[in-house]
Amino acid sequence: MLKIIKVNLSSHILIMDKLDKKFKIRRIFFLSAKKKILRGDHAHKKCTQAFFSVRGNFYIECIYQNGNKKKINIKPGEKLEIIKPLTWIKVHLKKDNICGVLCDRYYEERDYIRNYKKFNEIKNRIKSH
Repeated sequence: MLKIIKVNLSSHILIMDKLDKKFKIRRIFFLSAKKKILRGDHAHKKCTQAFFSVRGNFYIECIYQNGNKKKINIKPGEKLEIIKPLTWIKVHLKKDNICGVLCDRYYEERDYIRNYKKFNEIKNRIKSH
């Protein structure tokens, strides 16, 4: 569960509670944008991720293993957006955005699929089974 409690006009508290009900968290990281930037642009073989906004509105583009595409708007205090493995993702941040990401796996370079052509080959192999 994700919610914001407004303390007063100049501050707020971002609370993430009952995260164990979603998945076991092994890693957390933050993407901070000093200017408009594209992050991600990869998929994971096994890692499930949950995206949330610490500051600002941004969006993520997903291409799922079935080929479907979706644009997801992320806003502070809204629900965690859970992205399953074998989903190609692009995170579109604007200046001063901060994106938080929770992961169910430790960092493993071999879990990343950084080449879109290879991602397509993997998802096509899965679809043919």
